[in-house]
Amino acid sequence: MTTSLQGIRKNKPLRNLILLGAAAVIAVTASVVAVSVQERGVRVQFTPVQMYPGLETKLDQVAKIRYTLARGMRESEKITLVRGDDGKWVVVERKDYPARQDLVRKALIGVSELVLYEPRTARPEWHRNLGLLAPESLGTSSRVEFFAKDGTKMVALLAGKVPEQTVDARGEGMIYVRRDGEDQTWLARGRLPLIQSAQDWLDQTFLDVSRDEIKRVTLWAGTDHPVVMSRASKDENDFTLADIPKGRTTRGAPIVNGAATSIVDLAFDDATPVASLLFPDTSPKAVFETFDGLRLSLTMTGGGGALWAKVEAVADPALVAPGTDMKAAEAKAAAITARTAPWAYKLPQAAGSQLTQSMDLLTHEGGLPE
Repeated sequence: MTTSLQGIRKNKPLRNLILLGAAAVIAVTASVVAVSVQERGVRVQFTPVQMYPGLETKLDQVAKIRYTLARGMRESEKITLVRGDDGKWVVVERKDYPARQDLVRKALIGVSELVLYEPRTARPEWHRNLGLLAPESLGTSSRVEFFAKDGTKMVALLAGKVPEQTVDARGEGMIYVRRDGEDQTWLARGRLPLIQSAQDWLDQTFLDVSRDEIKRVTLWAGTDHPVVMSRASKDENDFTLADIPKGRTTRGAPIVNGAATSIVDLAFDDATPVASLLFPDTSPKAVFETFDGLRLSLTMTGGGGALWAKVEAVADPALVAPGTDMKAAEAKAAAITARTAPWAYKLPQAAGSQLTQSMDLLTHEGGLPE
């Protein structure tokens, strides 16, 4: 051991190299300790605060909400929600179709309740790691902006990644955020809907017809081969398929009932002004009639699995016994017309298939021979 030490002392270059290595280790260790102490100090000293203090008292002043969403190599997409004079919100990118009011409220309240929980990096080159690079810069963040009626910007934030397994018992979770135009990033706590498509903001209130109400259904109405399914009373669970050709039989009650009740809880994929589409005279039509005298007609156009439908609702006394009170049917027809008349609706593929079922599809060979 003594011999080795003497050798190192005599070998000046080796001695200097060892001394420099030791100094480097000491410096790195000191830096790590200093950073750790500093981070602990910052976290201990920082008190969580609202991202936008006082915003909760000004939500009634918000007249426009704009989301800017990343689309990779494509240009970023905007979703704009505007509050009308009646206080109702609409989706500008869908020709002012009514928005989901409950979802808009969640967006308003969500931003107002965001709490900055811990500071994170303020270095722009690290924004991408937190998902906070601006969407226009090929980032993945979502920009959320609130505007007052006069155009004043009230809120502008970028929302980034959501750390895994951070939702608590109240349904709140963690998300990385930064104020637009600022480099400082934060780990925030709250609930903020970051809807990624304009369609998902659309109010899905549509036809509002229950299964119990449906009395008779006619698919391909107005053609030479209509498909009629009906039941005599609400007590009957199954619909009866009329005019089954000889030599054929139905594919079973579940298949027939599925077609007859296809508008129950029907949602839509998208909406557009009805005047923007053509509905030829040969368009397939499905007609639903209720026990209280409502007739609901869906006329369809399109193809390739993308059917669009326009809706007509009327109350017809001819559908019920003489003297029947038509007030409920009239009120429902008026409500449906007010809601749907200006629009055409893109139907889910499964619903479009049900509404265009033919006799051949609802039956198969196996009935009595001719």
